[in-house]
Parts: sequence; C-alpha cells; structure tokens
Amino acid sequence: MIHVKIYDYQDINEINRVKVWLDDQQPKVKAKLNTRLNNLEQISRSEWRTLNTEVLSGDKDGLISIRVEYQGVQYRLIGYDGPNRGEFTILGCCTEQNNKYRPLNIGRTCFDRIKEIDKNPDSRRVSHDYR
Repeated sequence: MIHVKIYDYQDINEINRVKVWLDDQQPKVKAKLNTRLNNLEQISRSEWRTLNTEVLSGDKDGLISIRVEYQGVQYRLIGYDGPNRGEFTILGCCTEQNNKYRPLNIGRTCFDRIKEIDKNPDSRRVSHDYR
C-alpha cells in the first residue's frame, strides 16, 4: 500500500531532471536512492524521520533531504511535501561533503521549482521513475 506518492520535477521541456541526475550516477548510488524512495512510499510520512531524511534549514529552510551514503559521499534528493496532501515532490539532487552542498545553489533552485509547480503541477511533475 502506498502511503506517500513520490513525484519528480519535470522542466518546461518535459525533461525529468531527477531521472537525468540519477542516470548520471553510479548504478549502486541510483539503486540505493531508488530503494530508499520505494521504502518511503510504503510508510506514513510521519515515519520518514527514521529513514535518513531531515528537514533542512538556512537557505534550504523547510525543504526535506533524503540521504544515502556511498563511498564517503552523501547523496541527497531534495524535495517538499506537496503540492497536494499525501504527495512528496523531488525538486533537485545534489551531493554533500564536509557540510557543503553541490551544486551550491540547490536551495534557490528548489524554491524556484516550487513556484513553477504551484502554477501548473500537472505539467511540472511526473511520477518517480524507478527505472
């Protein structure tokens, strides 16, 4: 039973930016992130905090990070609850090393994407692609 439906951000050209980033990672990293997302879909949103997620602060205030580690690098999927109840939308992807996110502007990028999604959720999101 799916408790939370996970979506990926899709740009104006209908390119799934999350899938593009995941496809560019090592197969083990992509598999770990997809397994984490699949596990998160199966539990209630209130239980996520137990599975390597965190609410961010600072320039990413309120965004939610889904984390996995591989060979000393922390991989992050950054998203938010919404735009509708029972939905989580992945807005951007990055790595974190020594408390520095790459790309550095990931917070601003994610907030800009929320604005795009709010204007037209059906054209700016697609169901997460686990392939």
